[in-house]
Amino acid sequence: MVTSELGACEWFVWDLRRSNLIERGHLDQIVGEFFQSNPRAAPPALAEYLIGQEILTNFQAERLLQGKTQGFLLGPFTLMDALGSGSMGTVYKAHNKTDNQWYAVKVLPRRSMWNVRIARRKVRAFEQCKHPAVIPFVDVGTAGSMHYLAWPYAEGETLEQMVTRDGKLPAELVARLAMQIAEGLEVCHAQSLFHGILKPSNLMVNAQRQVAILDFGIGCLLAETEGESLVDTMSTANSVSSGLDCSSPESIMDPTNLTPTGDQYSLGCVMYYLLSGRYPFADGSAAEKMMAHQFKKPQAICELAPETPPELIQVIERLMQKKPEDRYGSAREVVETLRPLVKRASGVIPRPPSMKAAPPAVKPVQAPQMDASPVATAAPKPQSVTLSMQAPRPQSMNALPTRTSLKNLPAAKPVSPSVVAAPEKPRASVTIPGGADGGEETALLEDRMGPVGLFVTGVAACALVYGAAVWLKLF
Repeated sequence: MVTSELGACEWFVWDLRRSNLIERGHLDQIVGEFFQSNPRAAPPALAEYLIGQEILTNFQAERLLQGKTQGFLLGPFTLMDALGSGSMGTVYKAHNKTDNQWYAVKVLPRRSMWNVRIARRKVRAFEQCKHPAVIPFVDVGTAGSMHYLAWPYAEGETLEQMVTRDGKLPAELVARLAMQIAEGLEVCHAQSLFHGILKPSNLMVNAQRQVAILDFGIGCLLAETEGESLVDTMSTANSVSSGLDCSSPESIMDPTNLTPTGDQYSLGCVMYYLLSGRYPFADGSAAEKMMAHQFKKPQAICELAPETPPELIQVIERLMQKKPEDRYGSAREVVETLRPLVKRASGVIPRPPSMKAAPPAVKPVQAPQMDASPVATAAPKPQSVTLSMQAPRPQSMNALPTRTSLKNLPAAKPVSPSVVAAPEKPRASVTIPGGADGGEETALLEDRMGPVGLFVTGVAACALVYGAAVWLKLF
């Protein structure tokens, strides 16, 4: 293609050629087709066109427009997107043109150096670590002046992101995730592979709630092997400082001292963070955190997460013991301790947050047997004297007169149908077993006792109540 035809895009096309992202013949064909319909287009327009044709990614186009043409190809990997930056370098999503699979590739700073022979030996050791929680360390290499590490690409979100968004996690979920992590650690520990920098930001969970341990293998590069460290001192210092929140006391004193019990301590810190929403020693400078891991105890979990089962708290407290010998004997022992807690939690159906807990069930009182027909049967006759409230008497000419109504009362007048009389106030009555016909007889107290009797009875009742009150106070 004649360069005069490219116009303002000349430098951009040359940078595309130097990047080696697109085969030259294919690039010339695509660019020629674009300029036939856009003869005066600017570089951003050409970049947008290539993105639309899925020839470039947004990440690649942005870097090329900034004049960055190197570093897209690392061995068999083509960098497609930036995932984030860590203590030792930047992590990219990359495509492997050999097996057509996706990988996470960490590019280390140019000053970082290691013994490639020893590093590749570690890669071969990870081939024996088969577990869903272990993302194996699959490749290490050098391309030009850059060095890279590669792992299979895993989708999901980190535990740090989960807690940042949702806050504290439920105890049953923490127990399940911790058991998965311990199972993955157990498989790797059997191959003398230790993580060394376990923390919430390199523990990822997918939609099926399966945890994946990221950055497994970085710790191997930090440790001394055959008398030499695989990574330079600066990278080691950066990695240790970034993981202080979950570093074991012994690894803080010696970053190359990576052991199975050190991973246990870090796991305990991760569980503490998930349950409480904060790290064991979140406040203070790096030096203060180092001292805290050595000598201090964190705030009790029962104060930060009171709903946590005591058995789970005991597991975390043992994992976070200052002395390695006071922790569990192995990751297998951690798994076996957590397993009963996970099984117990799996049998509990979580209640939606909007539902309140139902009150404890009350044993119902046995009701008397009733006829199934819609007509109710009569209640049993009382066998003792009971007080009740009698319904108002009917206000009609046929109502039976009482002694009181007969005294000094004029003859009753007919009641007009349009006038509704107010009901009388109910008066106390007594039910007396054994009436004239062998049944029950109900009579008004007033009719039986008269006004004087009622007065005497009321005075006696008041005196009885007063005497009882005085006696209780004296007692």
